[in-house]
Amino acid sequence: MNDKYLHDLMNDDFLWRSYSRNLKAKKIYSDAIEWYVIHAKLFLKKARNTPLSELSAERVMLYLQKISKDETLPTFRLNQSVDAIHFLLRDSFSKSYTNAIDWASYKRQKSYMPAHNLMQIEELDIPELIEKRVKHFKPSLRENYAELLTRLVRVLRVRNYSRRTESSYLAWINRFLLFVNGEKQEAITEVHVRNFLEHLALARQVSPNTQKLALNAIAFLFNFGLEHQLGDIGQFVKAKSQRRLPVVLSRQEVKAVLNELPENYFLMAGLLYGAGLRLMECITLRVQDIDFDYQQIVVRNGKGFKDRIVPLPAKFIPTLHEQITHVKEIHAVDLTKDIDGVYLPFALERKYPNAGKEIGWQYLFPASRITTDQRSGKTRRHHIHQTSLQKQIKKAGMRSGVVKRVHTHVFRHSFATHLLEAGYDIRTVQELLGHSDISTTMIYTHVLNKPGLTVKSPFDSL
Repeated sequence: MNDKYLHDLMNDDFLWRSYSRNLKAKKIYSDAIEWYVIHAKLFLKKARNTPLSELSAERVMLYLQKISKDETLPTFRLNQSVDAIHFLLRDSFSKSYTNAIDWASYKRQKSYMPAHNLMQIEELDIPELIEKRVKHFKPSLRENYAELLTRLVRVLRVRNYSRRTESSYLAWINRFLLFVNGEKQEAITEVHVRNFLEHLALARQVSPNTQKLALNAIAFLFNFGLEHQLGDIGQFVKAKSQRRLPVVLSRQEVKAVLNELPENYFLMAGLLYGAGLRLMECITLRVQDIDFDYQQIVVRNGKGFKDRIVPLPAKFIPTLHEQITHVKEIHAVDLTKDIDGVYLPFALERKYPNAGKEIGWQYLFPASRITTDQRSGKTRRHHIHQTSLQKQIKKAGMRSGVVKRVHTHVFRHSFATHLLEAGYDIRTVQELLGHSDISTTMIYTHVLNKPGLTVKSPFDSL
């Protein structure tokens, strides 16, 4: 093996099977073993043109020094990487110099907070606003876990999680901490997690997606709050999966619901149906996302942080011109009030300080009043609140006489179904909807093989 180049070892299946068995013997749980292999392969990749016999202690320590200074690498991932390289060189490659390397010196203490993160916290978070978020927790939890909860909110904001994800994660962490009934932080284990997930499936009868969301939130709690990675929770009762067909409106029903909406909500609901937008994708559109020349809409940071292009309904072009003119008028007044610019994602506000006051970045559907940003404390005009559109569509559905359950996502279901009925291929529809997996899009093919379309009822032959 000493004559092999490191890039050859990266594809050596026997080596990695043996490496994984050694990790398993060290009682490292199975999910983490995959990460140890990733870290070890990444180490070999950085020196891929080097023969194994020339891999010196100096080169190893140089690499360890480099990753230990990487402030974007979470603490547990850095420590995991150091161990992965240590075990690889000592157990798989039998390098004698491993005993002379001070591996612990390259690891990071759990309380470590990178300098750039501290800067971001100071810029993005005002202590009073953090405390306001923590106050949403029950008094008993604030008393027992005050420092933990504050740290979680800070990490959520430093890592630029969306407001909806922040609210969702904190809500589930709230439920979990209530479930463990005031256990000390160090006493919370994987057993509590397994019991909680089974409680959700058996007692609360939640859906599989809800159970997965709860697990993701708890994993975040362990990784960034309790500051140790969530281990193997073992087998647990999973929520029962039910295959439900989406509610789809006919073209006549879509028209009937839209005609019951006020003018400003008519445009938003029309885009939900005409472009297949999700609720938040619609209300967070910016002026610059509307491309009249190419007759398309650019959806930025959709589900899964993906961008995509969807068609712009030609019938809405005049209305959209009017809406943009309306936004310009509101924006001109806002500039005279010397308020802060509109919210910009991913630290763009620091990179382009004046971009938030440019018309292109303004929301296409602005809120009716100026508010204070709950994270930064700045005064902004945000987009319209999602519940206002949801309520209007629900009321319109009731007034229209449509007996189906009408809500915002029904228009997206109808968009996909009507495209398939019109003969568009499934891959095109998948791309327009922004689905990563085509199996998600396949749910809409139920309209193509409905018994009512292909089979004649025997009652009609009586």
